[in-house]
Amino acid sequence: PEEYIFVETTSYDTISNAFFTRSTFTDINGWRRLLVVTNEFHIHRSKAIFDWIFSLPITESGPTPNYELFYLSCDNIGLSNEAVEARRSHEERGKKNVLENLAKQYTSLNGVLGFLTTNHDFYAADKLVKESMGIGVRRSGDLLKLSYGQKSSGELSSGLRLIQFQDGKIVVSLYSLIFVCLVVVGSYFSRRRYCEHNKKS
Repeated sequence: PEEYIFVETTSYDTISNAFFTRSTFTDINGWRRLLVVTNEFHIHRSKAIFDWIFSLPITESGPTPNYELFYLSCDNIGLSNEAVEARRSHEERGKKNVLENLAKQYTSLNGVLGFLTTNHDFYAADKLVKESMGIGVRRSGDLLKLSYGQKSSGELSSGLRLIQFQDGKIVVSLYSLIFVCLVVVGSYFSRRRYCEHNKKS
């Protein structure tokens, strides 16, 4: 039935998918037994991330949540062998980073929120502004980009720039300003919500 289908629409990657699934749905609704379903090439990094996020207390001194997580992988349909191998390499690096760095550094849900809003490429306001200006943009391999439906480096260089330099002036797209404002306001209210929650607990 439609009333039992919930869509998480806030995330841009697996870390934020786990974070927003927990903070938007499972903590609020009291759902404690979860089945995570994803492609075979993605299952190991997904497990590392979801195990990390769903084992964290909200604050350092808070209680450990009681979640049961199960995992199911499906076939890598629709991808060439080369694309799957490119993704596997990317996934292995990501899994290693989670297990050896992120999970050890961020040991509460509050800490993960701080990581997302200050360090994460898709959520930190300063990084988003720099990317829109074409400053310090990381370049993944074209095959990896294409396997995710993104454009290749050549196509990206000819795309729309949100911030441009013309005749010695900085020209800022209205879309860029709106986007940055939304990110800043969203970050503020997310932090405020967690601070209020911490005061109550």
